[in-house]
Amino acid sequence: MNLASMLWTPVIDRELQASGGVVTRAQLLRAVPRTVLDGQVARGQLQRVFPHVYARRGRAVAPPALLRAALLHAGDGAGLSHLTALHVLGFQALSHPLHLTIRQQSRRAGAQGLVVHRRNGFRVEDHCVVVRGLRVTPLPRSLVDSWPLLPLTERRPLLLDLVRRREVRTTDVRASLAERSNVGGHRALAQAIDLADAGCQSELEAMGVLSVFRHRSLPPSVGQFTVRAGGRELHPDRAWPEVKLAVELDGAQFHTSPEDRRRDLARDAALAAAGWVVLRFTYADVLRDPDGVRAQVLAVYRARAAQLARA
Repeated sequence: MNLASMLWTPVIDRELQASGGVVTRAQLLRAVPRTVLDGQVARGQLQRVFPHVYARRGRAVAPPALLRAALLHAGDGAGLSHLTALHVLGFQALSHPLHLTIRQQSRRAGAQGLVVHRRNGFRVEDHCVVVRGLRVTPLPRSLVDSWPLLPLTERRPLLLDLVRRREVRTTDVRASLAERSNVGGHRALAQAIDLADAGCQSELEAMGVLSVFRHRSLPPSVGQFTVRAGGRELHPDRAWPEVKLAVELDGAQFHTSPEDRRRDLARDAALAAAGWVVLRFTYADVLRDPDGVRAQVLAVYRARAAQLARA
């Protein structure tokens, strides 16, 4: 390292520290001569994270700094989006490449490890929120954008879980989908939104509705119907209130421990005390024998209807 570079290194380090470990070329040129900057880059003292964005060589760029670097590369009119936005919002692990959205007219290009999406009318002040100092597209839009990028087996479960946890509303996801009529998997996403609206809170419930409970042989059912029993509110997975028949679906990951079983029995007892009949089916039942499940539900439904008619 020559003397001039040694003298300017503390200045560059202060700029990097002030910017969270990454800094643009334009920022550095306001603080140091061009020859110094180019010399440090040529000698490998500075590494290029994205075009015109640098960090110190030899230090792994931490994820928060990497995300800031992506925004610095794209400029003030960009927002982290797609899977990257889901990560910042706390709902996905960080994956690569990173994703950014900019307005259609922007000339900023992507780079290795960075995908840039162009959107007509995109404005960060209208279409982004700020999370931990990072501009990101909101959750409904990020879900829609990410839908075709997620593994098939993760798409619907993620949406249903976020709706169940009240992290997102189906009305907002549906509105975002209306803006992206050409998104890959549009029909499946629209169906997933409808299933969430129908009360499905898990993939098992969605499979049950599609393969069993929406069949023409069964009367319409209600998802997550509110039953007041034993001084509390219970919400069976599917319900036929007119005959006080409830169905609970036991997933492969739940209802297996003694505590789970005790909780299920207590729920069933409370429903029974309120005059309800409860049927329980497993993941395997729904997946492997939908006809058998339908037949059992229909038989109990008819028996309950006849019983109540005589009462």
